[in-house]
Amino acid sequence: MQKKITIGTTSIGSKSKKLINEILNSGRISMGKYVAQLEKEFAQYHKVKECIAVATGTDAVTIAIASCINLNNQKSPEIILPALTFIASANAIVNAGAKPIFVDVNLDDYQIDVTRIEKKITPQTLALLPVHLLGYPADMDTILDIAKRYNLLVVEDAAEAHGAIYKNKKVGTLGIAGAFSFYVAHIITTGEGGAIITNNEEFASLARSLRAHGRACKCKKCVLNISSQYCPLRFKYEKEEGFDPRFYFEHIGYSSKMNELEAALGIEQIESLDRIIDKRRKNFFYLNQQLSDLEEYFHLLKEKEKVKISPLVYPLTIRKNAPFNRQDITIYLEKKGIETRPIFGCIPTQQPAYRFMNHKLGDFPNAEYIGENGFYLGVHQNLTKQDLDYIVEEIHNFVRSN
Repeated sequence: MQKKITIGTTSIGSKSKKLINEILNSGRISMGKYVAQLEKEFAQYHKVKECIAVATGTDAVTIAIASCINLNNQKSPEIILPALTFIASANAIVNAGAKPIFVDVNLDDYQIDVTRIEKKITPQTLALLPVHLLGYPADMDTILDIAKRYNLLVVEDAAEAHGAIYKNKKVGTLGIAGAFSFYVAHIITTGEGGAIITNNEEFASLARSLRAHGRACKCKKCVLNISSQYCPLRFKYEKEEGFDPRFYFEHIGYSSKMNELEAALGIEQIESLDRIIDKRRKNFFYLNQQLSDLEEYFHLLKEKEKVKISPLVYPLTIRKNAPFNRQDITIYLEKKGIETRPIFGCIPTQQPAYRFMNHKLGDFPNAEYIGENGFYLGVHQNLTKQDLDYIVEEIHNFVRSN
């Protein structure tokens, strides 16, 4: 049986299995006390006041952007983001009713090129959406400085960056909100699922409303959901006496609630998150060390002084002088049982869905180069040293033969 080294991993521990059985036996699987527990623990991990669990990481970004729009009551807003990211970041902006404005990225760390942001700011710009792609923090000092000078909001797309640190602060805590994904291939998973964190109580209240169709009922803790108790706030909606706030809608919202079974998976992993990140970091730096002799062929991602990466995957971008291309090496590795994925592509010029924005090849040269020449491998916590050595051996074998 051929060896298989996967991009991601899923570990369902004994605590999760116990909680899942309790939930199934209770008959209560929609959002309730375990979702509330996940929210509490994820907020505590980031040392923030508020966490809003949602159905997907894409929804987390969508609802965060929609909350910004509602806070500012702005028509046709523009949101600035990197051109190289998973397409969900751009889709979320569109789904929230805003326009994505793309900026090229750096070749060395895949992050938004902060020197190009100001050229894209217009009177319609509402917010900046830095994406901590692949678990590497963006240059938040510069981004926050630009936001302050132009009176813009900052929402951090930290979908792939749980526990990553920028200057002693966890990513997702630096702007008005951070959006995370718990997708199956991410650092921790609930299968699907996502979360928004913030210290802004008004923002959190809006986000809770928007995840449930925009309803007026948006308490941080819902006694109806958590313990089936009588709710003293029912029929006491402050603007319309006698209306049940669960069925009175103040905003156009979304259907995006996490369920109890997903929360049961996430709770145990949040409690193990630092251990998971430590193992991923060890794997990441081991691969960097063992492949350092191949830097004439590959760009290796290096950790800069003020950041602590939380590696989602192990990225490699082929240099211009290499005597092989991405297709050559990824086909070779796949045949050896080593999973690979391309690094997404430049959204405005390499993804057909965004042709309507009328960008042309050459508008985002770094993003396009990575989109054509970048790929990644697994670096997850369940890989063994034997797995890592096998990856290193096969990459060296490929380079020698080419």
